[in-house]
Amino acid sequence: MRKKRGWKWSILVAGVVALIVSPLYFIAIGGFMSTEEIFYKPPYFFPPRPSFQYYREAFVTLLPYLKNSFIIAFGTLLLTLAIALPAPFVLTKFRFPAKGLWSFLFAFVQMLPYAAVVIPLFLMFTRLRLINSYSGVILALSVFLVPFAVIILRSYMVAVPSGLIEAALIDGAGYFKIFTSIFLPLSAPGIASVAILVFLLAWGNFIVPLAFIKEESMRPVSIGLYVFIGQYGVQWNKLMAGSMIYTIPPLVVALLAGKSIVAGLTAGAFKE
Repeated sequence: MRKKRGWKWSILVAGVVALIVSPLYFIAIGGFMSTEEIFYKPPYFFPPRPSFQYYREAFVTLLPYLKNSFIIAFGTLLLTLAIALPAPFVLTKFRFPAKGLWSFLFAFVQMLPYAAVVIPLFLMFTRLRLINSYSGVILALSVFLVPFAVIILRSYMVAVPSGLIEAALIDGAGYFKIFTSIFLPLSAPGIASVAILVFLLAWGNFIVPLAFIKEESMRPVSIGLYVFIGQYGVQWNKLMAGSMIYTIPPLVVALLAGKSIVAGLTAGAFKE
C-alpha cells in the first residue's frame, strides 16, 4: 500500500517538475535555432541544425549589461548585510523605547509591493541626485531587502541563549566582541542563506532598475534583454539565448547552494 502511494507521489512530483522545467528547456534549445525553426509546427524537441551563433552574439551584446547586474547585485548584497547583520542583534538582545515599533516597521515594509514604494523613492532620490547611478539602485533595492534579511536573521539571533552574553560580559568582552565572536558564528547558516537569497532577488529585480536608471550603458540584464525586441520584430533566437545567459548565474547558485538554503532557513527553528 505504501509503495503504491509512493509511486503516485513520484508521478505527481515528476509531472510538476516537467511542467516547470519544460519552458526553460524550450527557451534553451530556442537559442540554437533559427526563427523559422522556433515556430515550426509541430515544434522541434531537439534543434535540427544547432548553431552557437545566436548564443555567441547574445553574449557579446549582453556583456556590458552582465557587468552592471553583477555590480548592482553584489553592491546590494554588501549594503544589505552591513545593515541587516547588527539590526536583529540589537532587536533581540537589547531593550530600548519603541522596540516593538521597529520590529513592526520591518515586517510592514517587507509586505509592501515594489510599485507602492518605487514612486516615493524616485521623488526622494531625484532630489538627492541619485538617479542614473549604481548607488541609487543599490540603496533602493536595499530598502526592500534589508527588512527581508532582518526578519530571517532575527529567528537565529533570538535563539542564541542570553547566558552566553552574560558569561561573555563577565569575562570582560564588549558587545562588539560578543556580536562578532558569538552571534555571527552561531548564525552562520542563516547568514549564508540570506546572502544567497539577497543576491538572487537583486539579480532578478526589474522594477527598481527600470525606474532609477535611464542611461542605457548602466542598465542590468533584466532590462538589457529588450535590445532584442525591436520596432519591427523580435529576434526570438537571440532573446531566448540571452534569457538563458541571464538565468545561468542564479541557476548555478541555486544548484550549488540549494541544500544550504533549505538547511539555513530551517535550522534556526530547531535551535534551543
